[in-house]
Amino acid sequence: MKDLWFFLTLFKPHRMWLVAGILLSLLTAFASIALLTLSGWFISSSALAGTAISFNFMLPAAQIRALAITRTVGRYGERLLTHEATFRVLASIRSWFFLQLIPLVPGRLAALRSGDLLSNMTSDIDALDALYLRLLAPALVAALGVPTVVGFLYLYSPLISLTTGSLLLIATIATPWLFNRLGLAGAEAIVALAASFRIRQIDLLQGLSDLLANQAFRRFSRVLEQLSNLMINTQRQNNRLTAMSSALTLLLSQITLLTALVLAAISFQDELLSGSELALIIFCVMAAFELVTPLPQAMQMLAKTQKAASRIRQVAELSPSIIHPKQPLVIPDNYDLQLTDVSFRYSANHDWVLKNINLSIPQGTKIAIIGASGSGKTSLLQLLMRYFDPQQGELFLNGQNFRHFDSDDLLLNFGMLSQRSQLFAATIKENLLIAKPKATMAELNAAIKASGLEKLISYLPEGIDTWVGESGLKVSGGEARRIALARLYLKNAPVLILDEPTEGLDSETEIEIFNELAKFAVNKTLIMVTHRESGLSLVDTVYRMELGVLTKIIVSPRVSSLIH
Repeated sequence: MKDLWFFLTLFKPHRMWLVAGILLSLLTAFASIALLTLSGWFISSSALAGTAISFNFMLPAAQIRALAITRTVGRYGERLLTHEATFRVLASIRSWFFLQLIPLVPGRLAALRSGDLLSNMTSDIDALDALYLRLLAPALVAALGVPTVVGFLYLYSPLISLTTGSLLLIATIATPWLFNRLGLAGAEAIVALAASFRIRQIDLLQGLSDLLANQAFRRFSRVLEQLSNLMINTQRQNNRLTAMSSALTLLLSQITLLTALVLAAISFQDELLSGSELALIIFCVMAAFELVTPLPQAMQMLAKTQKAASRIRQVAELSPSIIHPKQPLVIPDNYDLQLTDVSFRYSANHDWVLKNINLSIPQGTKIAIIGASGSGKTSLLQLLMRYFDPQQGELFLNGQNFRHFDSDDLLLNFGMLSQRSQLFAATIKENLLIAKPKATMAELNAAIKASGLEKLISYLPEGIDTWVGESGLKVSGGEARRIALARLYLKNAPVLILDEPTEGLDSETEIEIFNELAKFAVNKTLIMVTHRESGLSLVDTVYRMELGVLTKIIVSPRVSSLIH
């Protein structure tokens, strides 16, 4: 329950909406009970009074009409307020969750599957709507309504009041508790299965072309179908329990009604109750179970809400990969970089990725780090951009420890171009403006021209407003890399980080990209990582990374000619 209590604290900013919704729910419930109770009394009293002139037909008729209007308007208002409160709460939780994710980028989030994270941000948060709408509000209405009804019945018959109260208590506490226990496994399973299904679904869609090319689509789709069938069977079991809980609540209401009828008849026979009072009591008991009917189903699915809350907190409470300083230093004008005795690994259970790295990169220096895939090159770049802090050794900027700077301030001074530069499902212009949201059209045109995009855009009917598709699917690999290059130009950072910038491109496009980069990087610090010799003409010094050890290499005559 601690996970649910945690999220209840996030409800505080919307407490006025929440309280208003509960009060209106309570008013509607009382109006409904009072309407049925008064109607029963009025019908029986009218029948007993016959044509007696002394009986006031007008007042109870007007009261019944007022209660009917109150119930109708109240029901509409209750739905409006409770759902508005729920939507506001869910919006706040989504904003809160996103804010918790930002410090985890990219160090911690890289270890999570995108499908699972998407499930956290959508279905798990959506499951929290039950916390207020289907659990908290009905429980409070029942907690306030049941004693009121029992107290009202006590005025006419203490015995009927206590009997009705006992059976209502069973329907309020015992029945929900029973179905909470019975539905625990199924409710938790449906959350886990739904998350697994979404992960598999996203994997299948993203890898569809490869699956079709390797005749593996049917095998993957069968796994997805098995998950779907398991979800359907689990939901079917949950639905059976829901039907059973409704049936049991209905049975309790009928037992209570029959018991009250027998006791009321005895009291009538003993002249303790009049005929109209007997009808009043029976109709009141009949209406009282409206207060407790939603509770068994809500408690049955409580485990689902708890599981969803737990999954959200597990992600949100991950510790960030770096600790931000309370009073960060101002980024200096000089960008000399220094790594001293740096060793790094991703966790205590993993081997060291970088081992005792010592590297000096004065401002304006251009270096390349070559080595095989998995040798630690990209990990070194991630330390330079402060995605992680090393477990041993230190990094310095102009003699100041990296840990004393805000990571966001550092990133403003680094421009990144990699083989995985992300293009978003937006226009070319919107993708460029990520680097500089307030860029002028002149700045955009300069970046487009410098990156070689001018020719492409001139052919497009919509020009710079052309939609690039999901992950840039509507443009070629070379065009996508040029858009990323234009973004690099637009940011115009003093330190350029190139991580396999031409991987997967043809040789002609590769040469064009490097020629454009050579012009752009003239007065900038450039750090390029590659496992190929192409592009080394951009740099002054070449280092080799091998099994996490960095060494300055003696350049062969062939590569030396490329460099010089």
